[in-house]
Amino acid sequence: MSKRTLKHDLLQKLQISKGEIATYLAMRKAKGYMSVSESEQLRANLLALCHRCHDAAFMLQASLMEDEKDNFRHAVEACSSVAVCLMSGRKDCPQYISVDAVKLEAGLKQLTQGLNALAARGQALEA
Repeated sequence: MSKRTLKHDLLQKLQISKGEIATYLAMRKAKGYMSVSESEQLRANLLALCHRCHDAAFMLQASLMEDEKDNFRHAVEACSSVAVCLMSGRKDCPQYISVDAVKLEAGLKQLTQGLNALAARGQALEA
């Protein structure tokens, strides 16, 4: 896979994860809790994305500018932060989990900022 294709693929996966986190957060705020299986599925997806980005980091290192590297790093850190957040929140009921919505929102905000910065950089290069 070329560096350009790899970068595009990772950006798309980060965008998809952003949508999944936003959906999860909206449902968490509406219901006040989530099922353990929903939380585990999102956490597994986010951790898989983090591993994929980590594996691709060496290949992308040479093709990215410093600010792009930082923005990618912030976006991946946000995904891993949300994944760790999803590990907490188990209470007395084994089927439901009450994840901290404030931490989820902070992770979503950080991910959004990183992706917006990467998108703005891409648009500036195209112009």
